[in-house]
Amino acid sequence: MIRIAIDGPGGAGKSSVAKAVSKALGIIYVDTGALYRNIGLYMLDSGIDPKNREAVIPALSDIKIEMSFRDGRQVILLNGRDRGDEIRTPEASMAASSVSAIPEVRDFLLDLQRSTAKKNSVVMDGRDIGTVILPDAEVKIFLTASSKARAERRFKELRAKGSNVTFEQVYSEMVERDKNDSTRAVAPCVKAKDATLVDNSKLTEAETVQKILKIVKKKTKDTTHLYQVLKVIVGPIYRLLFNVRVKGKENIPREGGVLLCPNHLAAVDVITVGVASPRQITCIAKKELFSIPLLGGMIKALGAVKIDRGGADVGAIKAAVSAIENGRTVVIFPQGHRCPGVNLESTEIRHGAGFISYHAKCDVIPVCINVKKGKYGIFRKTEIIFGAPIRYSSLGFNRGGRDEYAAATKKVFDEIITLGTEFRSLPDYDPSKDRIKNKKRKR
Repeated sequence: MIRIAIDGPGGAGKSSVAKAVSKALGIIYVDTGALYRNIGLYMLDSGIDPKNREAVIPALSDIKIEMSFRDGRQVILLNGRDRGDEIRTPEASMAASSVSAIPEVRDFLLDLQRSTAKKNSVVMDGRDIGTVILPDAEVKIFLTASSKARAERRFKELRAKGSNVTFEQVYSEMVERDKNDSTRAVAPCVKAKDATLVDNSKLTEAETVQKILKIVKKKTKDTTHLYQVLKVIVGPIYRLLFNVRVKGKENIPREGGVLLCPNHLAAVDVITVGVASPRQITCIAKKELFSIPLLGGMIKALGAVKIDRGGADVGAIKAAVSAIENGRTVVIFPQGHRCPGVNLESTEIRHGAGFISYHAKCDVIPVCINVKKGKYGIFRKTEIIFGAPIRYSSLGFNRGGRDEYAAATKKVFDEIITLGTEFRSLPDYDPSKDRIKNKKRKR
């Protein structure tokens, strides 16, 4: 899953550029400005001054904003009605700027915007996407141009739609809106520290789109490159220190989305799976890990999906579904937390794996991690076995639902238990080299 935030002042071409970028990448475009324009238009229709906070706040309870996507196109309904180009007039633009400066209005729309980006790969444009709405976006762009260039574009756009406006009027309103947006106390239009600045004063729309696509490609390539570098450098050292032995790598398909489900013994299990897997993995990680300075930045850069274990974080699970649909290898631990020293048979499991498999319509690969602490502590034997894929068709899905998700996850976990049981009967397992058993015999 990838989230692209495009911020910038009015008239920079954010909407048209974002639409083109989303189309090129085959992901959803979210026009957040249209949300504020609908609210601003409602205030104008109701005779409410968009700058009057005391009058705007009570009116929010009478507004119902619905956002959907039809054939990749965003459709916004204001109290059940699509207002179309009515939200694109200069008056609606100024009203949008005014209501967007009201904290309660921003809070009113925040969950809708974040939940959309949590469930889908998106290109989202606005004025505070990279700073407030999606501060964790994988790619951040600040798109801008000179005031004159932006006013000329907006003037031509409005005249083409039959609006009887003058260039001086458009320019004056743009300068005023720039001032309001950049100086407001709440979520001002400013460049995020980690955003890439793109000035398109002298660029065509097509040239701007290509430039942004190159930035996106570089950012995503950097993620893959970082993963490969870590695997090449850290992998051999990790395999040596933890005596990692891998079986069944051939069971992982070379391409296409797939779900890996390992048992969970220790915090380093995700590294063990990453080192052993022939494909780059996307792990579902608890949100607490993202707040750890070095580790958080690393797993974020590697494309991990953040999940809140304190509740039913359906958004994170759906993000994992999206990753599989995009051909990635996703890892989820059915146990949900570490269970060191616990028999697999007595472990409580969650049904996230079943949910993901059902909605992504993907096969599942059971993975068993066996660890035996050696004489020298760190040089323990770590055996990781990738089992044969459990086909989607054999997981017993009918109409979905909690019971089916739970049953499917249990079937996967039963296979993990079987892999653990079979471990000692593997041809190259030599009990005489089991240091723990030898130590007990000496006693």
